[in-house]
Amino acid sequence: MVALRTVLAASVLAVASADLTIDPNSVPLLQREGWCEDQRRTCPIICQQVEPRTTKINTCDAKTLQYGCLCGNNLQPNVSEYSLSIPYYVCRAYVQQCQTACKNNNICQSNCVEQHPCGATNPTRVNKTEKPAASHTSDPSQTFSDVPGANKNGAAGVLETAGRSYGLAVVFFSMFAGFAML
Repeated sequence: MVALRTVLAASVLAVASADLTIDPNSVPLLQREGWCEDQRRTCPIICQQVEPRTTKINTCDAKTLQYGCLCGNNLQPNVSEYSLSIPYYVCRAYVQQCQTACKNNNICQSNCVEQHPCGATNPTRVNKTEKPAASHTSDPSQTFSDVPGANKNGAAGVLETAGRSYGLAVVFFSMFAGFAML
């Protein structure tokens, strides 16, 4: 059984490589370790979106940038659709290296970005709702108005309106009194 698990892990690692490739040594090891940490955090989040909401394999090798992400349903998610994954970081590094190779050619640098979009370009929604959920309102005839106190009943609405009017009068009186003292 251990041999089967090893073969499965190796096949996941072999299949899980980014479309774009870079020399891993072109990126500092400390930075690649950060990438792997993000990859290991991202895989379970993606696997939480599909039943049984578990992760079977979640590995990342910072030296080679090979990673494995296998959900509990034995399917490998397309992590290249997500940011904070190895394919995302490899893509970003590829674009950066492409732009550096272009030197001062702005059109070339722009093409590097446009031809290689990185990250969450259009992730597949696996837990989307087919129909919008119904909402509940307590009183379907209730209306709202921009007029202060419009929906207030009795003295409360009148007091609120009166309070605003008197408050405004106090502010103006204070301003005029202040100018009179100068």
